[in-house]
Amino acid sequence: MTRKYSNLANENVRSLLDTLTNKSVESELYRKTIFNIGLSLGDAILAEIPNQQSTVYLACTVEDADFLARGILSRLEEHLNAVAFACFWNQRFSPFEIEDLKVAPIIKKYQEPTNREVNYLIVVKSIISGACVVRTNLNHLIQKIEPEKIFIAAPVIYHTAEQKLKSQFEKDIYDKFKFFYFAEDDERTEEGEVIPGIGGMIYDRLGFQGQDDKNSYIPELVKSRRSKLMNV
Repeated sequence: MTRKYSNLANENVRSLLDTLTNKSVESELYRKTIFNIGLSLGDAILAEIPNQQSTVYLACTVEDADFLARGILSRLEEHLNAVAFACFWNQRFSPFEIEDLKVAPIIKKYQEPTNREVNYLIVVKSIISGACVVRTNLNHLIQKIEPEKIFIAAPVIYHTAEQKLKSQFEKDIYDKFKFFYFAEDDERTEEGEVIPGIGGMIYDRLGFQGQDDKNSYIPELVKSRRSKLMNV
C-alpha cells in the first residue's frame, strides 16, 4: 500500500485524513472531520477562482451534502457572489459484480436554476474510486450546463481514477478538468473499498444504514436552500 499526498495536503489536512482512517472514530466526529476537510478543499478551489463575480455551480451526492459539500460551499459563499447547487441521489450497483463495471443511475435530484453558461462547474465526492458516480452526474450536468472549467474535488482518489474518468469523455470536455485531492491510494479490496481511503464505506462511516437508507435521506442543506428559493 502506498499513499501519496498532493501538494494541497498540509499538516492539518493530513491529521484530518488520519482521523477519517481511524475506524474507531464515531460517526459524529467523522462527520465533523469530513466537514472540516471540505473547508480545506474549499480554500484550495477558491485559490483557482480569482474573480468573485465568477459564476459557479457545485454538485454533490446526497451522502456528501451535509458534510463535505457543506464545508466547500461555505468557503465559496464567503468570497463569491453566487453559487448554485445541485444534489444527486445515485443507486450504485454492478450487473456483473465487477467494481470497474459499476453504474450509478440518478434516482432523484435537486437542481437549482442557473444560466446555461457558467465559469466553473465543481463536482464533489468524498472519494473517487471507479468514478462511476462522478461520471454519471457530470454527464447529466453538461447536458444542461456549458462550463468553461470543470473542477473534480475529493479528499482521496484511487490512483487510476483520474485517467479512468478522463477516458469516459471527449477531449473537449476532459481538457476542462482540474482535479483537487489531498491523497492518492493504490490499494483496493475486492469489494471496491480503497485502502486506507477514507476509513471504510462512506455510508457506514457517516452513520447511514447502507445505500437504501442514504437514498431516503433529504439533506438539511437541500431543505434550507429549497426553502430560500421558494421564498424568493
